Amino acid sequence: MGESLQLADSERERIQRVLIALFAEKLSVHVPSEMTDLFESGILDSQKFVELLLHIEDHFKIAISVEDFETENFRCVGKIAGMIWRRKNASLSVGVGIANIDAKIQKEVQGWKRF
Repeated sequence: MGESLQLADSERERIQRVLIALFAEKLSVHVPSEMTDLFESGILDSQKFVELLLHIEDHFKIAISVEDFETENFRCVGKIAGMIWRRKNASLSVGVGIANIDAKIQKEVQGWKRF
């Protein structure tokens, strides 16, 4: 259990580094730390927020859903990284679930062929 928590933490830290690089390269802004309040500091305004969403979806290959559109999820890089990490893991578990369902369907169909 401890090892999986360490992997999750290191993945979130990697996502944070990528996000800080995205801010610099794509939005031309410097984020001092992963805990900097992006709204209070003026780093994120409405235009940059929309740009950020597009870059996140494109770079991380995730869809940000309506339920993710809470200010708290985007308050700082650390929170954005946590949201991305949850989204990526949710899509992985959905993919595993679909694979399991697909395998069950294939077994069922093979059983039908015997009749």
